[in-house]
Amino acid sequence: MRLRILRFLMIFMTAALLVPKTGWSSTAQEYFRDGYVASMKRDWNAAIDLFNKSIDLNPDNAAVYVQRASAYQMVDRIDDAIRDYEAALRLRPDYYLAMEYLGKLYEMKNEYSKAVEIYSRALPLVKDPKWRSVIQWKITDARKKAMNVRADQGRQLNR
Repeated sequence: MRLRILRFLMIFMTAALLVPKTGWSSTAQEYFRDGYVASMKRDWNAAIDLFNKSIDLNPDNAAVYVQRASAYQMVDRIDDAIRDYEAALRLRPDYYLAMEYLGKLYEMKNEYSKAVEIYSRALPLVKDPKWRSVIQWKITDARKKAMNVRADQGRQLNR
């Protein structure tokens, strides 16, 4: 559980840096901030509602979709989280943290080929060598898992 909360904090801090300084209503910002506060209180459903309101007012902010996706993850609404990470990436195709978290969700759903595709898109965007090595490891690990799934499927067909 601590890891999930730490991951959420990391996502929020990164998202806060990506909030546009102009063109975003103060009300949308307030909903975004209040959603974050609700998340810190682990009131995930309230956070989701507040992020929904922020998105209703400004549907062009990738950071809010990432925050809502994280809250969805905390209440095991994985498909909703995937949709939000994908929405964030449509708005900001270079949002590599969204790609990393999206890849992890695909792994959770045993969709390893999709995870590899997403991690591979993230890799050229990551400049930090340590972080790049983490993404490279995730690609390798997801490929191995995909190969194991295919091998298991092949064995089942031969029975």
